[in-house]
Amino acid sequence: MNIYDRIVAKFAYPPAERIFRRVERQMFSRGISISRIPPARQREGGLGTTTYGEWCQSIGMFQSLIFANMASGQPTRALDVGCGVGRIFLSYLPYMTDADTYTGIDVDNDFIAICKEHFENTNVQFHHIESHNGYYAQNSTLEQTPWPFSDNSFNILTATSVWTHLTEKDWRFYLHEVGRVLSPGGRAIISFFILDDLYLKALPLKDERISPYYPQKRSMYIFDKAIEEHGSWFCPKWAAVPEVAVGVTRESFDKAVAESGLSILSYMPGAWKDQPGFHFQDFVVFEKAR
Repeated sequence: MNIYDRIVAKFAYPPAERIFRRVERQMFSRGISISRIPPARQREGGLGTTTYGEWCQSIGMFQSLIFANMASGQPTRALDVGCGVGRIFLSYLPYMTDADTYTGIDVDNDFIAICKEHFENTNVQFHHIESHNGYYAQNSTLEQTPWPFSDNSFNILTATSVWTHLTEKDWRFYLHEVGRVLSPGGRAIISFFILDDLYLKALPLKDERISPYYPQKRSMYIFDKAIEEHGSWFCPKWAAVPEVAVGVTRESFDKAVAESGLSILSYMPGAWKDQPGFHFQDFVVFEKAR
């Protein structure tokens, strides 16, 4: 993004969106989630989805995926890892009753403050988790912080663009935490960059052209720098710190999943592999053994 576009995005976009949303609210006829999207100023920062349009798209997309994996016949006990400023919470919202609970956690305390301001109530809670991350929480000195929840506490877990920012040690540790806090039969919906055969097949396509599947150069997503001695976790050479974008080989991915006590129910490759995909990143649905 050039300087002119940055200025427009920072100063012109927020007031333009406010006017649009004020008019749009008068025409809403279905659903409750879209009207509760936080203001543009609280979505900016370059850490993931920012624009109103992308929020609308992803809320609907994940709403369907969450519904397909919710526990049947029992109250929902949801944990949203890396909740940000509430995008995935708004996908849960249409299904929430007084008997259900949602808990969001994030390493960015500013994000948690925004969520508490907009969404928190008796069965919706948000918690700041103090833990170091080279991209999202550089100032924290704590590493691999166990989540403050008992074993088997949740029956559905979501994490969008979290494991794609974790190096091997954290990646493995927090996948074990998923297996620990999920109840038997509980499901987890998590995104990754998985360096599998589809990725290898796409490598010859990853040149300087803009991808037809996402609005960036294909060459951005070449994971060509090993970030640990085993050579299974990689980042792009252009990344200032590894946690900007982390991919893992399929072999090491499968091994780590098995060690965490989870099994793979479905795998949805992402558009970052320069092919049609459910989402930009790879999404995997896991289940904990009953």
